[in-house]
Amino acid sequence: MRHRANKKCFAFITVRNGRLIANLKCDPMEADFLRQAFIDVTPGYHMNKTHWNTVYIGGDVPDNELRRMIEKSYDLIKPKARKRP
Repeated sequence: MRHRANKKCFAFITVRNGRLIANLKCDPMEADFLRQAFIDVTPGYHMNKTHWNTVYIGGDVPDNELRRMIEKSYDLIKPKARKRP
């Protein structure tokens, strides 16, 4: 899935080992915290392990937390506002 404004990817959704997964961009400190908090959050599959997490859908991550993670991923890649000279 890509951001409308700059076409950068914020989520990759696929099936791995028969389970639906989403790779989501994440702040490095938060990424580590989420990996420790949830069994179904692992370092990004085929991604930069520092900035991406793989989330197994339907696992131990509550729906509202998954929604928050998707929104955060979207916000991280949105275009930065330019400063006027």
